[in-house]
Amino acid sequence: MDAIKSAQIQNTLFNQLTDKNLQRLRGQSEFGKGASQKEMEKVARDFESIFINKLFESMRKAIPKSDLLDSSAMDMYQTMLDQEMAKELSTQKGMGIGEMVYNDLNRMNKLLRGGTFPTHLSQIPLTQNSGNELGE
Repeated sequence: MDAIKSAQIQNTLFNQLTDKNLQRLRGQSEFGKGASQKEMEKVARDFESIFINKLFESMRKAIPKSDLLDSSAMDMYQTMLDQEMAKELSTQKGMGIGEMVYNDLNRMNKLLRGGTFPTHLSQIPLTQNSGNELGE
């Protein structure tokens, strides 16, 4: 019973830390206030790290557990391993999500400073409506 409670406490603490990291990421984005490229890159990499960590977490939940190595210590170790692997993946090339987030942040920052879209991008419609309605 104590092992179950400690695992639940550990999961609760991890979720709270993840929520705090997300709040920190939201607080770091200061669009149009001269945010440096390095700050935007760090926010993008942190976002990718959290995303990869959540991906690992959901993948682990999908795998049936064996009673052979089932303990709260093993759960804690796997959580810490997943966190470190996610951090390491996001510092390298990663999945490309961080790069896409960085490019979007950079583009939004330029727009808020008074920049404009390149002409080839301004011709792309902002909605997905193709003009074809159901039944046509």
